[in-house]
Amino acid sequence: MERTATRNQAKSKQQLIQELALLREKEMARKEADHKHLKAENGLQRVNRALETVSACHKVLVQSKDKAELFQEICRVIVDVGGYSMAWAGIARQDRNKSIQPLGSAGAVNSYLDSIKTSWAESRNGVCPAGKAILSGEPFVVKNILSQGEVMPWRGEALKHGFASVASLPLISKSGTFGALSLYSSEPEIFNDDEVGLLMEIADNLAYGIMALHSRTERYRAESEAKTSLDKLRKALGAIIQVLEQTVEIRDPYTAGHQRRVADLARAIAEAMGLSEDRKDGIRIAGIIHDIGKIYVPAEILSKPRRLSQIEFNLIKTHSQVGYDVLKAIDFPWPVAKIVLQHHERIDGSGYPHNLRGDEIMLEAKILGVADVVEAMASHRPYRPALGVDAALQEISQNKGILYEPAVVDACIRVFREDNFTFKDVSLEF
Repeated sequence: MERTATRNQAKSKQQLIQELALLREKEMARKEADHKHLKAENGLQRVNRALETVSACHKVLVQSKDKAELFQEICRVIVDVGGYSMAWAGIARQDRNKSIQPLGSAGAVNSYLDSIKTSWAESRNGVCPAGKAILSGEPFVVKNILSQGEVMPWRGEALKHGFASVASLPLISKSGTFGALSLYSSEPEIFNDDEVGLLMEIADNLAYGIMALHSRTERYRAESEAKTSLDKLRKALGAIIQVLEQTVEIRDPYTAGHQRRVADLARAIAEAMGLSEDRKDGIRIAGIIHDIGKIYVPAEILSKPRRLSQIEFNLIKTHSQVGYDVLKAIDFPWPVAKIVLQHHERIDGSGYPHNLRGDEIMLEAKILGVADVVEAMASHRPYRPALGVDAALQEISQNKGILYEPAVVDACIRVFREDNFTFKDVSLEF
């Protein structure tokens, strides 16, 4: 009996030990599961925070006006929204030391960047995290600064500033890696693959933003240079046109101011017809020099106080073709030479020099033709007194659809009757 009792006691003790061991294993498994769950939850929280950081950085990309502001604001968002201890971003310089120039930083920076060598040059003392990211073109992650051997050259300063982990992300353009974005944390083991992937999106967006700002700056500079060149060209063109205009008026003093008044009216008609600014400018320029061909007509014919003979009139009629021959060599941004050539053509084919009809005639030339007729009739000529605007408008009304384009005639009449247009002798600016 005693033996049996002893065996039973030994068996009970053995079972108790086994049960305790099983309970211990279950408790350890539970703690491990809790730890994994907590770690996963913390990881999820960090990923969510990284997502918020990415979103906030997108807004910065849209709002930043220059490179310095973009760098600084991205670093600020990373610290404020992402919760990292520090962030800084820099550009790889091509100097002798291959230094990295910080262009933005935020968080617990203090003197950290001044106390370490920010370079992407290979050396026996090692390379800082940003340098490694620039050299490799890949993210460089140190999950635990205290235990990772390759961080020896800068470990002391990092620990002194309270940093436990770091992730440096390359800034890459089409031409290669040009800088790095570095994030520091006071917690170890936080830069997992998911988080680094999201942070790399921030780095890619930052690189894109820098390139976009650079392109925008280059575009603005090119536009500014183009505008300056255009202003110079317009001034030079204006001077040329004024010389041509004055040349005609010297040859034909009785029609001094005629070309400018025609140009004024032609532009007003074009305005009333809703033409684009560019076409209106072309009509105006053509109007100012539309009689340039008269420089080849003898001065005594131009100023003759009696009606011209048929031979003299035929000589006058050559001025459209001559004007075209003179102007075609000038590279105007408008078809000025062709407008001058056609301004005496009429839609029924009775005009000159080529008896063009209807749509064969440019609209600009039709407008200039009507303006020329109205101004000529309304003004004094050596062989007759001024007939007045009313007579001129009656002339184009009676021949609307015969000699003159109906839409142009209607617009011309509106300009006088509704807009109260009057001829003025004013200098035109270019």
